Amino acid sequence: MLPQKHCNINLTGPIPRWDEAIPLGNGILGSLFWGPMEHLRISVDIAGLWLRRRPEEKLDKEFTYAKLVELARKGDVAETRRIFDTPYARPTPTKIPAGHLFLDGLPQGSYQASLDLGTAVASFSQSGRTILRACLCMGRPVGVLMLPEAYRDAELTVERPSFGNGTQAAEAGNSVSPGSLQQLALPDAIPETEDGMIGFSQKVDDRTAYTLLCKKCGTTLYYTAVQAENVEKASQLAKLELCAAEDMGAEKLLQQHKRWWQQYWGKSSLQLPDETLEQLWYRANYFLAAGSEPGNAPMPLQGVWCADDDQLPPWKGDYHNDLNTQFTYCHYLTANHPEQGKVFLDYLWSLRPQAAKFARAFYGTAGVCLPSVMDIDGGALGGWPMYSLSPTNQIWLCQMFYEYYRLTGDKEFLRTRVEPYFTATAACLEELLQEGPDGKLVLPVSSSPEIHDDEAASWLTPNSNYDLALLHYLFHTLVQIEYQLSKPRSHWHAIEAKLAPLSVDTETGLMLSPDETLQETHRHFSHAMAIEPLCMLRYENPQDRSVIDATVDHLVHLGSGQWVGFSFGWMALLQIARSNGNGALYELHRFAEHFLSRNGFHLNGDYKNSGVCDFHYRPFTLEADFLAAHAVQKMLLRSEKNHIEVLPACPQGWKNEPVAFQNLRAENGLLISYQRTADGKHSLTVKATQDGSWYLCNTHCWVTLQAGQTQSYQWTEENKK
Repeated sequence: MLPQKHCNINLTGPIPRWDEAIPLGNGILGSLFWGPMEHLRISVDIAGLWLRRRPEEKLDKEFTYAKLVELARKGDVAETRRIFDTPYARPTPTKIPAGHLFLDGLPQGSYQASLDLGTAVASFSQSGRTILRACLCMGRPVGVLMLPEAYRDAELTVERPSFGNGTQAAEAGNSVSPGSLQQLALPDAIPETEDGMIGFSQKVDDRTAYTLLCKKCGTTLYYTAVQAENVEKASQLAKLELCAAEDMGAEKLLQQHKRWWQQYWGKSSLQLPDETLEQLWYRANYFLAAGSEPGNAPMPLQGVWCADDDQLPPWKGDYHNDLNTQFTYCHYLTANHPEQGKVFLDYLWSLRPQAAKFARAFYGTAGVCLPSVMDIDGGALGGWPMYSLSPTNQIWLCQMFYEYYRLTGDKEFLRTRVEPYFTATAACLEELLQEGPDGKLVLPVSSSPEIHDDEAASWLTPNSNYDLALLHYLFHTLVQIEYQLSKPRSHWHAIEAKLAPLSVDTETGLMLSPDETLQETHRHFSHAMAIEPLCMLRYENPQDRSVIDATVDHLVHLGSGQWVGFSFGWMALLQIARSNGNGALYELHRFAEHFLSRNGFHLNGDYKNSGVCDFHYRPFTLEADFLAAHAVQKMLLRSEKNHIEVLPACPQGWKNEPVAFQNLRAENGLLISYQRTADGKHSLTVKATQDGSWYLCNTHCWVTLQAGQTQSYQWTEENKK
């Protein structure tokens, strides 16, 4: 089912900022449409386009885990910052934009801009007359702009980003806003003019170049951007793409594009008595397909929409593996779009040689471990080292592999991807663990993102609950994996048995560490990992219930003063863990009202200054959009240990309202479709994609199905059938 009209992005122009623009994407390219109609600006971004070149002053020779442990134990903050954090202040490596187009000759004045999510086609109109239609064609690096005959004379020009050439003074920035593109010394672009095409080719570094071209064919304008290992190849490929697009023609391209999106939206859908939550879910699914295409680079912080303001992207558009990448790819499985999300897993798998190299060079261990703040090649970028270089963040990446298996039931993936990745990660962590005086295993140093920022106090007494929860998860899941593959060993169980239990305070719940509780509001609920996202504590267990209630109640008591956008989606998940649909709904509405741009982009802070939190900046990142969609799904469907429950966290206001969803994915690949009518009639259909048995909590029965089989149930509250 296609998204309802209220989910579309509808704006009144002129659109004043790039982070409020109409966003088009196809996982290969991204474009932002903004500015005045008579001089419409169209940014162009290429997935995976990075300036990889590192500055001459490379990472310090003391950039090692051993040195980090030494300085942490000394409490030497200044030296820690010099060695480990300073590299992040350098402008490169960084994600970079490809350029922008200007469309001139359209009428002046206000306009209506709309992005139809169902077709991923943008339209711009004045007084009900369509002035421009645009799309980025799925499956190819081509954009199409379609004009009415009256605007045949409109002109398209191409501009290179305002890269420096090494001679200008450049504005430096900070980690959030790294400063001007002029800090990047790139050679001059090579103009491209051939067969009516205009544009340029740009060498980026010794490994990367790209070409941005456009061509006008009557009332249709085509554009493309292609990267390759050198200018000659990029130019050749870009010209071939434009020629192929022109040969096919706009209408055929548009038909193929719309057909792709129709198939995509047919994979899952939902209808809720709350338009805000519907909008959150559908827009997140649009951003997923627009930003993540099989065979291309996975989404970094901003997906395929690099900053279009002559500045480096926030946080350099990097890969943050201490929350951001994990939340960016958290909802796609239940949404039944495994192809889009597996892009990130394939990327992580391809980085295993780099992860093994980093484990040896930095940690001095066997196995694999990626830095938690990294460039597209898996290279360490630096940053606050207690988080950017925390080895347990690698376990959170492991969880993403296991979740793919858990929700697809793909045993071959378990055997060839999950088990090797977990085992290699465990090899690294096992070498780092040391036996303490009580015989329990602890890390040399421990932290909890991002408690106490990068001060000396950020080094918590080992093990923090963050580290401990992830370590328990790693070794416990390895035991399960080996059992599922019929090759159980006692090794991983013995290691887990030597880990201490989670630290719990009777009043505040989960602690930060064995000797510290959370005393002030904070954006990162890292101490609560065992509740969400690891789901190690279960509310149906009375002992776990008291811990969950105390933890969540304490966070609510401390308030949202130091929260950012993702905190609200995370809190919604914590509320769902205790079946509090009202609490989840409240947090998701606060997120949608105060932290989203007009186009649905998450802007991190309370940029409207409405008093929800103390951060009033607006750096754009996508992870909170996907986290909110994940929370919406968890309100509708719980799937744990082959127990399936629909509406596990239903808000009180929904009790007598229609609710429906189609083909949400549960454990072992079971597709769930459900409908509740206003008069209290329920219908549930389950379809197996793998052989298996599941317990359906709502009907209190087990169902056993072979792949391809379906089973349906109907009931009322008085008479469940």
